Amino acid sequence: MGWQAVSLPLRRRPLPPVGVIDFWLTDLDELPLEAGPSGLTRRERVLKRRIQQQFVLRLLLGSYLGRPGKDVIIARQDKGKPVLAPQLAASGLCFNLSHSAGWLAIAVARDLELGVDIETVRELKRPGDLAKRYFPAAEAEWLCGLEAAARSPAFLQQWTAREALVKAAGTGIAGALAEIELAWEPARIDKLPLDWPAPEQWSLLLPETPAGLIATLAAPRPEVELRCQFLRFEVKGER
Repeated sequence: MGWQAVSLPLRRRPLPPVGVIDFWLTDLDELPLEAGPSGLTRRERVLKRRIQQQFVLRLLLGSYLGRPGKDVIIARQDKGKPVLAPQLAASGLCFNLSHSAGWLAIAVARDLELGVDIETVRELKRPGDLAKRYFPAAEAEWLCGLEAAARSPAFLQQWTAREALVKAAGTGIAGALAEIELAWEPARIDKLPLDWPAPEQWSLLLPETPAGLIATLAAPRPEVELRCQFLRFEVKGER
């Protein structure tokens, strides 16, 4: 599962073959885009980051759809999941995105609902207590048995898996949290809400990522291939 570096400008790209997910990762801190407010308040920083995320998302989706990014129209489902507007949905392109700090992850597939979640590794306050609160007893016990330094990354890995699953299912995490049971080493889905596809019908993918970043992708298809691409903002030919 190696990474391919892709630089601007983005050329027209075919949709991934059925059963293949294109996983894109980029560092927005390298984006040469002066858009949005230039102030330093938290609200201004959040707004600027959101504008950057939407710019990159539309640019990337436009490369698959064969149209400028400004012409890519994004709507939201009832639970808030972003999707292509009805006039573009016939393309079969499905996508999902996640961000953490300066990182932006976008997953793209053909006719396949999918979810992605990323988290930057950080020290959590009492990750064992968080696990006992949010995870089934067996998972919480496993996490609490790890060395102290490993508990925060382990909690974040478990959390990104749940976020990816609920995003793929198009539902909210609050209503599904108690019905999701996972095993680790290796990662495996043991239990899901009854109105979801059965656990054996899912793929849970943990790609290798840059140090300090955790990522999980989920899709209701038992066999999925992952193609990992890093989007660079250095235009080809520039030095």
